Amino acid sequence: MMKKWFLFLIISCFATFAMAQEVKPLTSAQLKAYTQKQDGIYVINLWATWCRPCVEELPDIEKVALSLHDKPVHVMLVSLDYASAYPKTIQRFIAQHHLQSPVYWLNETNPNAINEILGGQWMGVVPTTLVVNAKTGYRRLFQGQITADELMRAIHLAMN
Repeated sequence: MMKKWFLFLIISCFATFAMAQEVKPLTSAQLKAYTQKQDGIYVINLWATWCRPCVEELPDIEKVALSLHDKPVHVMLVSLDYASAYPKTIQRFIAQHHLQSPVYWLNETNPNAINEILGGQWMGVVPTTLVVNAKTGYRRLFQGQITADELMRAIHLAMN
């Protein structure tokens, strides 16, 4: 009986990991291109698996993304984890936290490249969230943990 339970546990763990979404690598040039797309509002959240405030805000970001699934709002969770965490540690984190929004891993070690994408205002803080509507020119950068209410307000402002 114990062997069956153990086998079930192992299979469950592998199944959860296998069902986790693929973490797509992203260059700084590709990330910059997303900030210039004119097909809706982009919410770009920079986070890391080792960052406690990042982990704490992810459920709020996911809640907002789910509530706006029928709107032209694109939520991107961009991991700033070290290369050693890509992809296994990040995929395990995605599975454990049941993340639904697309997750990317930023393959960039130059903070100046990231700062340029964020409008030259980034101080290296994680989490950081950028809300951008390239069509209207709306751009709002949040450095530090963001709440669902703050994010919803920024998205609604970006829609106008």
